[in-house]
Amino acid sequence: MVTPNSSFDELASLTISRYSKTLRDNVTNQIPLYAFMKDEGAIEEVDGGVYLIENLDFGDNGTFTWYNGYQEIPITPSEVFTTAQFDWKECAGNAVFSRREVAQNSGESKQIDLIKGKVKNLERTIVNNLGAALHYAGTENGGLSIGGLQYIVADTPTSGIVGGINRATAGNEWWRNAVVDEGDDSITFSATTMQDAMELGWVRAARGMDVPTLFVMGNTHWRFFAGSVNANSRYIRESDAETAKTSFPYYSFKTAKVFNDPNARAASSYGLNTNWLKLKVHKDRNLDSYPAVRPANQTASIITMDFMGNLVCANSSVQVVFHA
Repeated sequence: MVTPNSSFDELASLTISRYSKTLRDNVTNQIPLYAFMKDEGAIEEVDGGVYLIENLDFGDNGTFTWYNGYQEIPITPSEVFTTAQFDWKECAGNAVFSRREVAQNSGESKQIDLIKGKVKNLERTIVNNLGAALHYAGTENGGLSIGGLQYIVADTPTSGIVGGINRATAGNEWWRNAVVDEGDDSITFSATTMQDAMELGWVRAARGMDVPTLFVMGNTHWRFFAGSVNANSRYIRESDAETAKTSFPYYSFKTAKVFNDPNARAASSYGLNTNWLKLKVHKDRNLDSYPAVRPANQTASIITMDFMGNLVCANSSVQVVFHA
């Protein structure tokens, strides 16, 4: 039997399904860190699995040696690889339509406007929550949220378990990120010292040509950096720079892009190497929608959009945090 709301359910499901890619692009392009990581190719859609597994190359091959003539070359295998595992994190939001709203907006054009209005509200909510989660410490919402930058690029990298590896354990020093700390390094962050601090962080995080690709800054650090370069630099935007795929303004520091993300802690910033830091998202749950369902105890239609993924890292030592 056709339910009284079935035609609207079909229209809403089809409209939101068609809009899903646009919604996904809108959401990702409105979150500064997400947008710049996407620009760097650091957003990856992946298949399933119990965990997100990252292979880590953490040691040198012990068979390398200098030798002379017939001298033996070592053949004992070296333990140079291990893995880090990150949990999948899930979030979802619903576009909910009561039969009353549908009746008040009878006619296809009005109903489409109703659907778009609900979706825009959901879009704004997803932007706010995903944007914040990328900077989380991994304990928010009972640990159900994304393990963000405060988790992976920690202020105190000598403690804590990241990706299943204990950073406090002797021998795991390679799994600790770099830090530039105001107190420990006798630096007071300001417009006159910010670039010197970034030079120090660059040196600590660089491994030859493997260097930071992004500097993401909270509001206070962004003002310090902008104040230090305003006299002889300018913003780069998509309209005047072919290399900029995002709509956010940014500066350059050496070969890295420097930008502000209001979701970051104001008095902190991060130098990120996106060759080793990724946001991995399940290919079938990247802000995709489901057909409308009707609860047994409500006269309403519900369409769910969800996300499943997490921030992962394969080399912590090339990431650096700047904090007071």
